[in-house]
Amino acid sequence: MRATAPTTLSLYYFHQGPTVVPIPNYLAPSTCRGADIFPRLTRRLEAVYLLLPGLGVRFRDTERRMMTALEMVNMRDRAAVRAEIEVLRRERLAYEQESMETRQALARSEAYCRALEARVTVLETEVRRHEWQRQAADDFAVQHIMRTQALEAGARVDTLEDTGSSS
Repeated sequence: MRATAPTTLSLYYFHQGPTVVPIPNYLAPSTCRGADIFPRLTRRLEAVYLLLPGLGVRFRDTERRMMTALEMVNMRDRAAVRAEIEVLRRERLAYEQESMETRQALARSEAYCRALEARVTVLETEVRRHEWQRQAADDFAVQHIMRTQALEAGARVDTLEDTGSSS
């Protein structure tokens, strides 16, 4: 919301009605320099108005109105910029807060994952131990069955020998 300089000035020259004095392009100020616009324009136009007799008072009034208008625009611009800066600060703080909360959630998640990995390691160890125990029990059962079968076979042999010797 910048003030733009007019390319013509409408002035009242004594009682003769409005007089339009064009402002050449090289005298038109750049709007990118803020408060520096009208003082430069004023200095350049003073030379033009000094050539026209009787315009000194009206020139000063016009200058005063232009400066007041520029100051009002600059105050509105400053207020708008300050408001925008405040909004951006609040957004930045909200983003920083959200970022901090996200980092904390990530840290909690990573800690939970590490705890789960440790629990999985413990469970895998227990599974291996149980597998070894099952394998040992299977081996023991096979040994027991083999001994039982050997004893039964031995008992049959003894029974056959006993029956064969008594006849």
